[in-house]
Amino acid sequence: MITRFRSSLFARIFATTTAAIIVLFAVMYLLSVPFIQGTVESMEVSHAQTTLNNVFDAVEKLHRDLDVTRATIILSRKKALNDILSVVESRASWLERQVRTGKLTSAQAKRMLLDEIRTIHYGNNDYVWASDYRSVLVSHPDPALNNADFSARHDQHGNLIVPPMVAIARAQGDGYYSYWWRRLGQEQQIEKLSYFKHIPFFNLVIGTGVYIDDIEVTIQRRRSVGIDELRQQLRNTPLARTGYVYIFNSKGDMLVHPNANLEGKSLAGMIDPVTRQELTPMLMAAVDKPEGVRYKWDNPADPGNYIHEKISWVRYFPDLDWYIGSSVYMDELRASAHTLRSRLLAVFAITLLLSITLIYLFVTRLIAPLKQLSTTASAIEKGDLDARCLLQRDDEIGVVATAFNGMVARLQDNIQHLDAKVEKRTAELEKAYTELKELDRLKSDFLSTVSHELRTPMTSVVGFAKLIKKKLENSVFPRVVTDEKTARAISQVSENINIIIGESERLTLLIADVLDSSNLEAGKVEWNFVAVTPLRLVERSAAIASALAEQKGLALVVEVEPSLPDVMGDENRLLQVLTNLISNAVKFTEHGNITVRADLQNNFIRFSIRDSGIGIAAEDQGKLFVTFKQIGDTLTDKPQGTGLGLSICQRVVQHHGGEIWLESTLGEGSTFYFTVPIIEISTLDNMRQTS
Repeated sequence: MITRFRSSLFARIFATTTAAIIVLFAVMYLLSVPFIQGTVESMEVSHAQTTLNNVFDAVEKLHRDLDVTRATIILSRKKALNDILSVVESRASWLERQVRTGKLTSAQAKRMLLDEIRTIHYGNNDYVWASDYRSVLVSHPDPALNNADFSARHDQHGNLIVPPMVAIARAQGDGYYSYWWRRLGQEQQIEKLSYFKHIPFFNLVIGTGVYIDDIEVTIQRRRSVGIDELRQQLRNTPLARTGYVYIFNSKGDMLVHPNANLEGKSLAGMIDPVTRQELTPMLMAAVDKPEGVRYKWDNPADPGNYIHEKISWVRYFPDLDWYIGSSVYMDELRASAHTLRSRLLAVFAITLLLSITLIYLFVTRLIAPLKQLSTTASAIEKGDLDARCLLQRDDEIGVVATAFNGMVARLQDNIQHLDAKVEKRTAELEKAYTELKELDRLKSDFLSTVSHELRTPMTSVVGFAKLIKKKLENSVFPRVVTDEKTARAISQVSENINIIIGESERLTLLIADVLDSSNLEAGKVEWNFVAVTPLRLVERSAAIASALAEQKGLALVVEVEPSLPDVMGDENRLLQVLTNLISNAVKFTEHGNITVRADLQNNFIRFSIRDSGIGIAAEDQGKLFVTFKQIGDTLTDKPQGTGLGLSICQRVVQHHGGEIWLESTLGEGSTFYFTVPIIEISTLDNMRQTS
């Protein structure tokens, strides 16, 4: 034990914890002994009030259960009423089918239905009735009411009886309605809940109902059972030694009391012998008062001698007109304090000794593995990387020891091999990066060189082809004798020259796209950023593409607000993006229109080009902006370009700080969007002042 205390950590934890426990128990002792009388009395008071509240909650629950029971019974009766009328409705449907098949006339079927309804009886002399749309009871088991006109008949509260049900049934098909009416063979009116349905084929409303007093009988039986259960609960709920809980009403009648002889008796005439005040008003006046009410009363150990001080707390439940009280003798409250004080002192002493013992054992068990970990860590700190902690435990300390050994092993391995690994990997990455960079440079140089080399001869080819065409058409063909064979030859030559010119111009554009893409990728493009008006930009692009749209009979619609703010950009490059997107839309649209829009979206101008063309499949949309990527089979389909147009558009838009995307449905058309940031007002003012 002396060795354990040589551990500074053990000494600190044990001493601190033991001191804290001793101080805690000392404080508890000093606080409890001087004030034990008041504390225990407060506890007893709290217990009495809590018991009172629990009984109040039980009464509230009883009342709530009665409400739930009432609702459940009503719901059950409603279902039963629904089932009864469903049988009648099924019979009406069968008779309707007989009429429709010609087996019965409508009048015969209706008469049969009304006769059958009149004979239906169930439950407590309950029945089914039928009314026409004029509120005349065309079927009723009471002869006095059969064929009676109820269009203006009211119940004892002045409410119409039949007309509301007819109106609701015709409007909604069925429903429920409450009113006051008498049972068959009785004169007194009682509340009745009726369920009714519309039988449109026979122009009838049928109904049946349940009398609320039938439900209340069941509720009263359940209430009696609940009061018996509550009475048993109160008899099994003592307060202190002889205290109890009781219930009386505003008339002073004792409803529930542990002493069965007092139940049903009146508290009237019971007087506090000291104050000479009647007990019932005193208890009623104490409702919800935390201090309750005190008075002199007799004691079961001293009957008839009203000298013992008693305290009662009272709560009132208005829904039942019940006063719920809890009473206890003050002597019993104080007597419990002395017993509890002695027991507390004994418990304090035993618990203190036991706590110190447990603290010692706990700290001993806690420190031992930590000390072993500490010894291993010290060895590693001194350079012994072969040192390992030999702890084998299945708890968190064992996990820490295993993780510690693993970290040391990895540290040892990393120290031995890390430098070589880092150097090797760095060399590999540098070599790969150099190769990739060189390949990218060679590709860009190749594309740029080839494009430059091809552009000059292609310009010559196009120029000479157009010159040859002009000379042939103006100087040669007019002088040739034109017989049929020669005319065909001239036509063939003209067509071939047109093909040469068209394909040469297309090849020239493709070469321009390749060169443009190469320059953008290599960063060799010179940008001329100025303030650009969105409306002017859209109108220029639409003018450029209008001829292409007119050739295919497509309408080109421009929808741009003239008040849109300017954007900062290279106007020619933005014009290139818009023209490319509009041309693509025209190219893949056979009928309909092309709509070009521009609107303000936060701090961006959003341009959109919508067509009614062939659309783009979802799986192909991700390929559109990839360089040299075209949709479709390029081996079987004639290519529509280099596959660079949209990738060039994307680079231009991204260089402006915007985004480009599309929305498309195959067979329904496509919409391409791109955004360009607007110019801040301060920037625009500075530009205007500079200009």
